[in-house]
Amino acid sequence: MKLGRAALGLLLLAPLAVRAVEPISLGLALAGVLTGYIYPRLYCLFTECCGQKRSLSREALQKDLDSKLFGQHLAKKVILNAVSGFISNPKPKKPLTLSLHGWTGTGKNFVSKIIAENIYEGGLNSDYVHLFVATLHFPHASNITLYKDQLQLWIRGNVSACGRSIFIFDEMDKMHAGLIDAIKPFLDYYDHVDGVSYQKAIFIFLSNAGAERITDVALDFWRSGKQREEIKLKDMEPALSVSAFNNKNKSKCRPEALKLTRTL
Repeated sequence: MKLGRAALGLLLLAPLAVRAVEPISLGLALAGVLTGYIYPRLYCLFTECCGQKRSLSREALQKDLDSKLFGQHLAKKVILNAVSGFISNPKPKKPLTLSLHGWTGTGKNFVSKIIAENIYEGGLNSDYVHLFVATLHFPHASNITLYKDQLQLWIRGNVSACGRSIFIFDEMDKMHAGLIDAIKPFLDYYDHVDGVSYQKAIFIFLSNAGAERITDVALDFWRSGKQREEIKLKDMEPALSVSAFNNKNKSKCRPEALKLTRTL
């Protein structure tokens, strides 16, 4: 916008120079200024644009987590630091990946909703937020090859359109073996994959896997007379690393994929 004002200002302050310019050339120059600098900003006042929401406010995100999410002190701290730090970094080296674990009803989907709403006005309804549910979108094991191809094309296409795309994968514990392999290339430290940069994208994985171990750790703390808030992330990570992608409901997924995520 500043450059657009500067260009218009120069034209207004230099009448002699303007007279020397052919009308067609002047018209094209003005059209370029309006199209390149003014129109996109006016357009985004009336519709959602990629990355056009106000800069993510750490204070606003913390307020949402504190006022809406209860009994999840580990999730609050890690999510606040991870999301705010990632968004404020103009050149992240890899996408932000979060892996949220726990029983149904513990707030995994709710946390995803809070994150989405603090990045895009439309929240989960935003054109730049994409939700996949394993049993809904990938129900048949016989179609695993097709699912892998479609998933990679969908991720690549949406990140090409908006680098700050958010992908949420629900029911990871029910996802067929091999699909995680289709996602893994987008999560690592690559500048580009097939000509597309995924470094500003966000991937959130939701899973019931590890829920029993989380309960066991919390119960052990209670039996020891300790408060729930005394549980540290390091107390949970060993249990989750073993059980997160290896449970009775599905085949093993690649364990190295878990190493690419911040586990909650």
